Amino acid sequence: MKRNIKLAGLVAGVSVGAVVAGIVVAAQQTPTLASASGDGSLKPIDSVSKPVAKPSTPSTTTSRPSSAKPGESGTSSGAVKQTIDLGKLKQGAAPATSYVDGRTVHLGGGKFTLPASDGPVWDVARTGNGALVLHRPKDDGKAVLTAWTNGTRGESVNDVTTVASSADQKSSAYGVQPTTADGTELAKFTLAWRDNPSGETYSLQVNGQHEPIVLAVQGSEVYFSASNKSEKESLYKWTAGDDAAKPVNAVPDPSAVSPDLKLAASIVSTTDDGSCTALIDLATARKSWATCEYAVDELLTGSSYALGGPAYRDGYGDGLFAAIDVRTGHAVREWSGASSVAIISTVMEDANHILVLAEHGGKTAIARCAPATGACELATPLKKGTGDEDNRPYQLGH
Repeated sequence: MKRNIKLAGLVAGVSVGAVVAGIVVAAQQTPTLASASGDGSLKPIDSVSKPVAKPSTPSTTTSRPSSAKPGESGTSSGAVKQTIDLGKLKQGAAPATSYVDGRTVHLGGGKFTLPASDGPVWDVARTGNGALVLHRPKDDGKAVLTAWTNGTRGESVNDVTTVASSADQKSSAYGVQPTTADGTELAKFTLAWRDNPSGETYSLQVNGQHEPIVLAVQGSEVYFSASNKSEKESLYKWTAGDDAAKPVNAVPDPSAVSPDLKLAASIVSTTDDGSCTALIDLATARKSWATCEYAVDELLTGSSYALGGPAYRDGYGDGLFAAIDVRTGHAVREWSGASSVAIISTVMEDANHILVLAEHGGKTAIARCAPATGACELATPLKKGTGDEDNRPYQLGH
């Protein structure tokens, strides 16, 4: 999901989505979803998420046969459809990407603790030996971006609404959105690029538009979206140091850009009950496929899967997430929380695993699911607290 954060009027801890790609490690494997056998081969663990009942009326699709096993169901594109029961998942390894547990920011090995005065954390973008932490220190609906290096606090920037880092974590970009006294966004913003080793920044002033969303960063190149006064959203490419950004006309309403800046997802149509999203090759501007079953929330370089969410979003949480075959646009797996589990946000942990922040029975956990097998496990223990109660214990970063 686009990682732009509208803080005004939101309850602390409400999901900001998963992420735009940018700082996840494409080829990293998570060993806890497989156990070594005697001959050294890897055997996936059995899924401990609960499959939904198979529908009595078979799918009439002719585009792809369903791969669902007995006791599971499939979408019209053939995806295996499952539900998650957090209370029945086995405990696995901690997330390899950044996440927040209470006041502690974890960076896939390193960690540091935030002071309580920093308030709720909305996003974390890794910067090599540190992170850019987006947080809300006051109850005024405005966020602050603070740099941390080796556990030491650095500079802070006010009114930041979006942040992302490159795959190698050497550069980052963020948007500064000024508002009026009542929280209304002004028709202007600042886009900043940051060299993470040195902390040096370049900035671009943009007038006549608002609501910037950084979708991907590679080297000094930044892909971001912004909305005009008519709320029409467009994609732009900016090279740090240039005086202006260039529109990417092939992607009129973007939802994701891959970290290598080769692919983009574009919303091509919307209705009252959903949307359709197309996969675009940025070099040729050619459309590979389109899906109206899911929204495309993240494209991860090196992965066979695009991370999908519901084509229509409304209410508390998303309700489901899916792994979409990036070659065909057909979903391979879909997980939902049914009536007991709220799906809050998702992010690709690596090429073969999805992390999901979810709530169940007044508790919250981060779970890990593997699209290839459907297996899910806990990446963090279930802890008391939810966003609805303003005390969610976890938050997903990149």
